[in-house]
Amino acid sequence: MNVFFLVFFCNSVTAVKHYLEYFSTATSGFPEFPEMMGMANVDRVYVGSCSMVIHRTEPRDKLIKKFIEENAEHIRWYYVECQENQGFFNSIIDGLMKRTNQTGGKHVFQQYCGCEWDDETGKTKGFDRYAYDGEDFLRLDLQKHEWTALSEKALVTKLSWENDDSVKHSEYFFTIQCPDWLKTYLAYAREYIHRTVFPSVSLLQKSSSSLISCHATGFFPDTVDLFWMKDGEEFHEGVEKGEILPNDDESFQMSVHLNTSSLTPEDWKHFSCVFQFSGSRGNITVSLDKTKIRSNHDKNKNSARVNTGSSSRNHWGAGAALFLLVPITIWIFVCKRKNKDLHVDEEPMM
Repeated sequence: MNVFFLVFFCNSVTAVKHYLEYFSTATSGFPEFPEMMGMANVDRVYVGSCSMVIHRTEPRDKLIKKFIEENAEHIRWYYVECQENQGFFNSIIDGLMKRTNQTGGKHVFQQYCGCEWDDETGKTKGFDRYAYDGEDFLRLDLQKHEWTALSEKALVTKLSWENDDSVKHSEYFFTIQCPDWLKTYLAYAREYIHRTVFPSVSLLQKSSSSLISCHATGFFPDTVDLFWMKDGEEFHEGVEKGEILPNDDESFQMSVHLNTSSLTPEDWKHFSCVFQFSGSRGNITVSLDKTKIRSNHDKNKNSARVNTGSSSRNHWGAGAALFLLVPITIWIFVCKRKNKDLHVDEEPMM
């Protein structure tokens, strides 16, 4: 199981409302799929990983390292949660399968929970929802102090969770502990989110007849735009824009594709690709030039030069790698319905 600890950042330090959100997914019957996956968001931006707690991985950012050093008890709490979450979710799936007379098959149990904090009014709000096999299952009603069954399958679970007093534990976590943690994370995040990391921008083409991709990777934050221009004006005809995707190093990547099939060689010099941060952080412009394009059909050329001792085969290796999108890992960090006291005596076994 891969689980992730928080890496703290948010969209804007000027935002009035802030959010700490956990998305959880447990699976059964998917041999090719992890049993537990997860994602945590701060201010609705994907955040980092619990693997650094379990495996004592050195954090990339000095602020994350500082947080870990200054919040040892907090990290130990997360360590225990990471260890226990898989068993907790699997037991729920097993119980649901028995109650619904399911002896096998593929099943998915999901949770969305967290809290929000208004830094202007000071008001907070918690939330906790579950789904089973794609259908709404349970919702925590903090005002009525009860679990609300969203399907008939959830009635037994609702009664069981209310009988073992989980509502009080959940109320404490989502109304007190979660908002306190969110404020702490934001305090560490404020310097972190102001950093600007410019990307590597390349022109890529799978074959001579394919679209030409302008690919930017390694940038931060994700408030950017990437577009084609013709004679200094933004160009949209024959252009396909991809989504901004996370890399595995807390940076982002994006591509925008241009159809050049109807362009003459003379037309090429009028086009350029522009990477642009929002605000006035600066731009990167790459002219549409055939000599700058990295393409799959270059592989044969470079392979032919291997025996001559040319270093171009290394150039091909770097270029080909850019065609492979960095895998988007969305592993889940789980909010359990039973909150534990923050103090944990057990030391992480790392």
